[in-house]
Amino acid sequence: WMWWPNARLFGYAEGQTPAVGAIMVQGISWSSPVGHVAYVESVNSDGSFTVSEMNYGRWGVVDYRTIKSTSGLDLLRFIY
Repeated sequence: WMWWPNARLFGYAEGQTPAVGAIMVQGISWSSPVGHVAYVESVNSDGSFTVSEMNYGRWGVVDYRTIKSTSGLDLLRFIY
């Protein structure tokens, strides 16, 4: 979760809109007590986006998932 507050210090733009190549940053939550990051692979016309990530489904495994919207995800932000 410290990715978000430090991104600007290192010259990266931040925002709330997914974009291909962005880093998705999810804040601390009950399911992720240290936060979570993922790489945005694609953005779809309906606003959903696909990310690649590690340790989401199983420890040590890279997987892909499509997120239907940013609503409902804890403190979701993007680093460009």
